[in-house]
Amino acid sequence: MGRLKRTRGASAGFAGAVLITGGLLSGCASRAAEEQPPATELSSFESVEELSAAVNGLYGCDPETEQEPVTISFDGYLPEYAMCTEALQLVRFHNAEDREKVSGMLTGGGENVPPGFGEGGNWHVFVLQNGAEAPSEKDMKDLAYQLGGRYVSVTGPR
Repeated sequence: MGRLKRTRGASAGFAGAVLITGGLLSGCASRAAEEQPPATELSSFESVEELSAAVNGLYGCDPETEQEPVTISFDGYLPEYAMCTEALQLVRFHNAEDREKVSGMLTGGGENVPPGFGEGGNWHVFVLQNGAEAPSEKDMKDLAYQLGGRYVSVTGPR
């Protein structure tokens, strides 16, 4: 960031006002970046490969991941799955209704439910509780927002 030179007279007051205003605005901007509002229209992906490429571009996936995804079958339907890292799982559903059913299962609680997850129109991104190095909650929120989705907290307000 550049530095302001100290000047004499009336312009010094102006420079101080600019500095204070700039500081206030940058403070607001940093808070806004931390607490992004959820997207009004959630993004969707055509395939799990497209979702995986988007996550890889934002987060960086490990191509040597050997972890098998945790699968959920419901109504005789199995969504598409991919692993980004040993702990970061991606799920792509055929439509929003299927994603909503699984979101309901996850937010309803139970064993091995993640503390939160990212979701979009037809996708989920969540952390497996398997002891592997996992993204932080802040990273998960940022990833969800950058993918055009939202972050859902399972264990209450965060």
